[in-house]
Amino acid sequence: DKVGPRTMAIFGAVLVGIGYVLLSRISAIWMLYVLFGGVIAFGFNAGFSHASTAAVANWFIKKRGRALGLYTLGAGVGGATMVPLIGWLISQYGWRPTVVIIGVGIWVVIIPLSLFLRHKPEQYGMLPDGELPAAEEPSRKAGVASSVSPTEIETEARPDEINFTWRETLGTSAFWLLLLASAARSIGMTSVVLHQVAYLTDIGISDVAAATALGFTVAMSIPGRIIFGWLGDKFDKRYVLIASYILQAIGVFILTNVQTIEQVYIFVVVFGFGYGGAIPVYIAMRGEYFGRKAFATIQGVMQMGLMPATIVGPIFAGWVYDTTSSYNIAFRLFIVLYFIGAGILPFIRRPTPKKRQPT
Repeated sequence: DKVGPRTMAIFGAVLVGIGYVLLSRISAIWMLYVLFGGVIAFGFNAGFSHASTAAVANWFIKKRGRALGLYTLGAGVGGATMVPLIGWLISQYGWRPTVVIIGVGIWVVIIPLSLFLRHKPEQYGMLPDGELPAAEEPSRKAGVASSVSPTEIETEARPDEINFTWRETLGTSAFWLLLLASAARSIGMTSVVLHQVAYLTDIGISDVAAATALGFTVAMSIPGRIIFGWLGDKFDKRYVLIASYILQAIGVFILTNVQTIEQVYIFVVVFGFGYGGAIPVYIAMRGEYFGRKAFATIQGVMQMGLMPATIVGPIFAGWVYDTTSSYNIAFRLFIVLYFIGAGILPFIRRPTPKKRQPT
């Protein structure tokens, strides 16, 4: 929010690359925690997640859902293509040379691409969604070049846009309800994705088929991201999110009853589509409710609030399996949580910022 996405993306890429290269030299478990859980995780969140998401959110308002749907394809396509490639590199050369290749690859690919990132359209004499500034309209009609400066555009009011500071956001019920609804989804989503392969092999599906199904789950999220992103621009984002929650709940219900590989792929289609669809709509909804000015800061605060849910869910599922020799109780609870999250969403109202005293 302060220095822009380009600087943060380069910083993150440098840090993550260093982390992966050093990872090849580890000789103790504490080094793994420091490098993977510390250096790499910090660089990834600082430079990739926050920087690029904020850049997209700053350049689009009316078309934000579609833009974020296309943007999040990167994670889906990357997961579906790079994971098998990394697996092949490990099988051919071992994990130590592979992490060096990953680190150097991040430097070679991400740093040059980061140079193309731009912070806000107003800084370049433009407005979000490609709209023309009001002061430029007479020039356009006259067929002459615009003389509107970026400073003038920065101050141009957009009555349909609100901007909260992160502290103001914490004072709204919308933030906390959105956090609760997202936490309910995160518990189920992270747990199912992490335990999916173990669950399928436990019920008799082969290792290869289970791993392939996981890859297809990510692949099925790709059309979900595009379609739900488009729907989020056309309809109330709360109800679009509800649809994605229900699809994921249905998917988990199918998973708890699968017996054949054909049924596994029915789960993959339903769950993957809903899982992918929630991602751009959730991000776009946060931008719609709280604005662009502190978008990345608010995202960081909300992700910090979601962290307990993403940790507790998988641990709970593992504990249930260790205790009962089955995931069924955990998965059924996750279905309930999906519906609880869906039930919270209609009560979220777009907040109205308090009038600020002139300074």
